[in-house]
Amino acid sequence: MKTFYFVIISSIFIVSCSNNNNQAIVETADTTTTEVDSTNKFIAFTNEMTISNIPFPFELLDKIYSSKVTFSQNAMNATGNISKYNQFDSKALNLGIYGADLAYAVTYEKFQLIGNYVKNTKKLAEELDIPIAFNQNMLDKYETYKSNKDSLAMIVYDSYSKVDEALKGNERAGMASLVVLGSWLEGLFITTKTFIDEPKNDSNKLVYTEIANQSKHLNTLITMLEEYKTEKNYTPIINELVEMKKYFSTEKFDESLVIELHKKISKLRNSIIEGF
Repeated sequence: MKTFYFVIISSIFIVSCSNNNNQAIVETADTTTTEVDSTNKFIAFTNEMTISNIPFPFELLDKIYSSKVTFSQNAMNATGNISKYNQFDSKALNLGIYGADLAYAVTYEKFQLIGNYVKNTKKLAEELDIPIAFNQNMLDKYETYKSNKDSLAMIVYDSYSKVDEALKGNERAGMASLVVLGSWLEGLFITTKTFIDEPKNDSNKLVYTEIANQSKHLNTLITMLEEYKTEKNYTPIINELVEMKKYFSTEKFDESLVIELHKKISKLRNSIIEGF
């Protein structure tokens, strides 16, 4: 998978979408306008959506979408859980989780679900003192392009790039790492949960490879978080991630292993969405 450090600054934004010819128009700060066929565009730019050297989960989720794995709203963190998040670390982790849920809804074009998840991400971002990520201008874009998959994907990514940039700019890189962990973990949770509910077939067998490929991102996350292991909430998370590594250290990555990996992911994920 092609991965490189890529942060979209606030000058990049969506200016127009054509619903008639299924094309998206994107304008950058130098006012260059590019039209790209939306079918290829979604695949192209989701391959490059990387925050803090960890891919935002669009590409992984697009793999299960392309494999015709059925959408499951039960795989998403319920929006009502937001009342449980009182600590800053919990808010950061679930800001990442809700971001992956947004990516999931966009990928499967479940546009009717997006509004409540945007509200939750806005609330958590404001409580973390990073309102720029979901200011009125950004909310207007969500409303304007609420039924355009390509544009929404870019807007979601732009929002989370601003989260990452703002936290690091305020010397809160540890919290930025938690946001990234949340989005990565939720993307992998959704993938493994929805995938194991489907029988293995020729259409979805390549998803095994994509799940196995997450090992390198797991290692990166552990390295990032170990810089903050003296803080009380980081150590148990790091320990869970280190234990998770054993599921990737095998050449035989089959259905039974995916099921076991999902159980391990669920343990950490469930503690996070309950507000630990």
